[in-house]
Amino acid sequence: MKTTPFFPLFALFVLFIGFTACKKGGNNPPPVLLLKGTWKASTVQINGTGQNLASAGQPYANFQLVIDGSTDDNGAYTVSGMPLPFPATFAGNWAKAGNVFTFSSGAPNGITALTNFSVSGTTANFIMVQTHPKVNLTLHFTMNKQ
Repeated sequence: MKTTPFFPLFALFVLFIGFTACKKGGNNPPPVLLLKGTWKASTVQINGTGQNLASAGQPYANFQLVIDGSTDDNGAYTVSGMPLPFPATFAGNWAKAGNVFTFSSGAPNGITALTNFSVSGTTANFIMVQTHPKVNLTLHFTMNKQ
């Protein structure tokens, strides 16, 4: 009795197609991180009005926020260019819930969070309340991603 090579070849063909058609697990693209990056102050105003404190020669002219993390929910941060009476540079960890960006570690006394935090493209807006025996300020920031 002769056997036809058609059936074993057909079976191998079906197995080959079956294995190549299956998607491999774990190929999901990484999430788009809106917050991660270096943000430089373009506008800083007391109570959202008046002189731009981020313009050349002003106290926040060199203010910068560097945000790192694998999600837009938490990670590490570095703030530089802070004027006195606060340290010029500080760093630590952050967490974001809704529109509140909380400094969970590393921030000096008197600065705990950024509120009304929003991002649209490469622009971020937030309010920072600074409480210190020498100064109490509510600052409105507009930041540009570098």
